[in-house]
Amino acid sequence: MNQSVIEKAQELAKVISLSPEYITMRATEDAANQEQELTALFDEYNALRAEVEKLSMEKEPDFEQIGDASRQLETVQEQIKAQPMYIALQGARKQFSGMMAQVNAELSAVLNPGGVSGAGCGGNCAGCSGCN
Repeated sequence: MNQSVIEKAQELAKVISLSPEYITMRATEDAANQEQELTALFDEYNALRAEVEKLSMEKEPDFEQIGDASRQLETVQEQIKAQPMYIALQGARKQFSGMMAQVNAELSAVLNPGGVSGAGCGGNCAGCSGCN
């Protein structure tokens, strides 16, 4: 493997880790992990999801029980989505993902100069399974 490529990748990773988008996302994740109400809702969500999976795997599933547990799961999911810290976390992750999409588009543009600008696809489908 070309060591200079690895070194440049490490440099890029360091620059990304110092970006405001990354720093904000990590700080928001840390804050969300400290938010007791949000973590309790996630714990409840995970327990309900495991229950739905368990009920679904039974030899003779009780569809009424599965339906009840699924509705509870949806309720908890809506409660999670309404939490201000969760909303902030989703926003921070979206900002970071947007930055990373730009980074990937730049890499793609250099590696595939004949490709479609900004689309991330060069139009040459040989060996690609991305659209299927």
